Amino acid sequence: MIKSEQTVVVRVGGEAGEGTITLGDLFTRIAARVGLEVYTFRTYPSEIKGGQVLVQARIGVQRVLSEGDEADVLVAMNEQGWTDNREDLRLQGVLIYDPAALERLNTRGRDSYEIPAGEIAKSFDWLRGKNLVMVGALTWLFRLGLNAARDVVQERMGRHADVLPQNLRALEEGYAYAKEHYPEAFPYTLPLPETLEERLLLSGAEALALGALEAGCRFYAGYPITPATGIMETMAKYLPAFGGTLVQAEDEIAAISMIIGGSFGGLRSMTATSGPGLSLMIESLGLASIAEIPIVVVNVQRGGPSTGLPTKTSQGDLFLSLYGGHGDAPRFVLAPDSVKDCYYQMINAFSLAEYFQTPVIVLSDQAMASRLETVPYPESLCGVWSECLERRLPTEKELAGDYRRYRDSENGISPMALPGMKGGMYLAES
Repeated sequence: MIKSEQTVVVRVGGEAGEGTITLGDLFTRIAARVGLEVYTFRTYPSEIKGGQVLVQARIGVQRVLSEGDEADVLVAMNEQGWTDNREDLRLQGVLIYDPAALERLNTRGRDSYEIPAGEIAKSFDWLRGKNLVMVGALTWLFRLGLNAARDVVQERMGRHADVLPQNLRALEEGYAYAKEHYPEAFPYTLPLPETLEERLLLSGAEALALGALEAGCRFYAGYPITPATGIMETMAKYLPAFGGTLVQAEDEIAAISMIIGGSFGGLRSMTATSGPGLSLMIESLGLASIAEIPIVVVNVQRGGPSTGLPTKTSQGDLFLSLYGGHGDAPRFVLAPDSVKDCYYQMINAFSLAEYFQTPVIVLSDQAMASRLETVPYPESLCGVWSECLERRLPTEKELAGDYRRYRDSENGISPMALPGMKGGMYLAES
């Protein structure tokens, strides 16, 4: 019987390093490519290789607002993928599994679909491609279209040109096997839209970086830290095309010091970090506040305290972000509520920082930064304002007179001279 739900929760469980995350990522992107809305959640272990992971994708006809709870479909790539997640599989749910990986299986009355992914991949000497075999099978079962799946695999894995033919064959073999053995309608197939609307498929990290670029950020300094590194990677990919500069600093203290210098020189500047890095930046945040230098700091929160749980999500840094520091050091703290909102709040962050000449902290978390979500193309460029707010620079008249950097003004915001402006030199003492 075909279910009538307008969203379907698909969970993939398996070993890290065995292509489990790639399986979930590719399936999600194929669903988005054919017009479905998606919203994902993923975990990953602390080990470089090994440990159990899962990807959960909720796909729907209309916009999806959460990753869902119970799974409608569970794809188990090994025995632990089943035992760890079977309690979260609905009683009416479906199990899709590799029979070689699950020898003693009791589905407790649930429907199950065998896909011998490892055996199929081994048949043409490409065992590494068993995850692609499963992607192909899912593409048939959900009726997503083989051409769309091919396009996504070529885009996402084309950089490995030497093995792309094997990966495409794995995809096609999995699709053909599922089509031959399961020709009947899959219980959780969703209707595909007749016309495709233009949408973006972004992670939270990508949306934060793209929002910063739209806001005019042209200098990024950062130190890699899980789970904020995705922002730095996206900026490294796109910032040079905008004439900007990215520096990998030696630590978080150096990173925030660099962006203070970049902003002092006139460039919209930002960094991104997580809880331990923000702790190291507190003194320099105070410097930016007292010197009235606009900067933006993104804090992608993770479990703590101290080095904590780098691969687990958390939202425990609110008080640190609001009140961290000694003395009176005002700042703005923004918290996006979705991947879409990440884009707009970064534009708002730079507007607030530049206009009020103060630090702005943007709070994200591991779940949002790594989540994939379909979002519409931006409707406006400046978020909540009709115009983006700008830094106030001194006029020629002010520079020709007795220019005082911190002169009191009616609205409390003093014009900020940039290095090299004639008449803009000043002496500021603590």
